[in-house]
Amino acid sequence: MSLTKRILIGLTVLLLALIGAGAWMFRSRAEAIPDQLPPIDTQDADPMKVVIPGSAGLPDLKLADLRGKTVYLLVGDRESMQAKESKAFDRVLNRWSIPEDVVGFAIADTEGFKVFASKIEEMLAGIRPETRLPLYTDYDGAITRAFKLPKGHAGVVVLGPDGQIVVRHSGPAPEGPEGDALLERLRTALRATEPTLAPAPAFKIGDLDNAACQGKVCAFVFLARPVKKSELPFVKGGFEGETDAMWKQLQDPSVRLAGLVYDSDAKLLAADEKAAKADKDPADKPRPEVKVVLVGALADVELKRWTTVPAAPEARAALQVPEDQAAVVIIDADGKLAVREVGIVRMYKFTRISELLDIDLSDRRE
Repeated sequence: MSLTKRILIGLTVLLLALIGAGAWMFRSRAEAIPDQLPPIDTQDADPMKVVIPGSAGLPDLKLADLRGKTVYLLVGDRESMQAKESKAFDRVLNRWSIPEDVVGFAIADTEGFKVFASKIEEMLAGIRPETRLPLYTDYDGAITRAFKLPKGHAGVVVLGPDGQIVVRHSGPAPEGPEGDALLERLRTALRATEPTLAPAPAFKIGDLDNAACQGKVCAFVFLARPVKKSELPFVKGGFEGETDAMWKQLQDPSVRLAGLVYDSDAKLLAADEKAAKADKDPADKPRPEVKVVLVGALADVELKRWTTVPAAPEARAALQVPEDQAAVVIIDADGKLAVREVGIVRMYKFTRISELLDIDLSDRRE
C-alpha cells in the first residue's frame, strides 16, 4: 500500500473518530426532572465548598466566602438555553428591584466541553458585557452535582446568609398558579420588589401623546444618526464579518436600537394577529394595544408596524433624551414610564422590552 493511501486512510479514520466524538459530546444529555429534587447530604458533599474557577478577569467563585449574604445562582446549558427554560425567571429578575446585599451569578454548565474551553471563552467574550450577572463557566459540572440538579435544564438556587438552601428548582417555571407561587417564593427569598414607576412626562411624538397612549403600551426608539440595513449585524443582507466585528458593530447605540426596530417589526404584526383571534375568546387575557414610533431614519428597510418621524426635539427634551444620543422609551398601559434607556442598551434589558411589547426578541426576524 502506498504511503499516500495510508495517509488518506489514516486521515479518514481520524475524521470519523472526530465526527463520532463530536456527535457524542453534543448529544442530548437532558435528564428527567423528578417530581421532587433529591435531598442534599451536606455531610457527604457540602455545596458551600464548591469553587468555580474564574476566567476573563473574573475571580474564582467560592461559595464559602459568600456566607452572610443572600446568594442566587442561575444555571443553564446549551439545551436549556435553546428551550428557553429560564424565560420566566429572566423576566422577573430583570424587572425586580433587588437589594444590594443580594448577589447573583450566572453559571454555564459546560461539563464535558473543556476541550473547547478556548473557543467557548472566545464566544463568551462578546456576551459577558451583555449579561446582568457575572457569567462563570463550570467545566466540571460542580454546581449541578453539588445541588443535585438534572442535566440539560435551567436551574435556580437561592442560598440564605447562613448558607442554607432557600429555593432550589430545575426546569422552566410551571404555568398557572404553581408557577406564580414559585416566582413569589423566589421574590420573597431575594427580598425583591416590583419597581416603582413614575408617571410619564407630558410629550407628543407624531400622533401620540399622553392621552393617545392611555390604556396602550407606547414605545419610542430614538436614533442618534441615520442607520442603513447594511449596518445591522446578524440579519440577512446586513453587516457581515467575523464575530468580533459583529459585536463591535453593536457597540453603536443607534445600530443596536435600529436592530431592535428591525427585529420587532414582523413580530409585532404577528402578535396583533394572534391578539385579534384571542379577543374572540373571553377566557384569554386581553393584550394591550401597542403603538411604536421610530424617531430617526432606518434606510433600506420597509417597516410595516413601526411609524417613523424624522425628529422630535420637544419630546426628546421632555423625556430627557439628548439630541446626540440613541434611546428607547416605553410607557406602559397605565401611563407610567416603564423603560427609559439612553445610550447602549445591554441585551439583558431586552427581556423587559420583550415583556412590555409582548413579543420574543430573543429570536432574530430572519
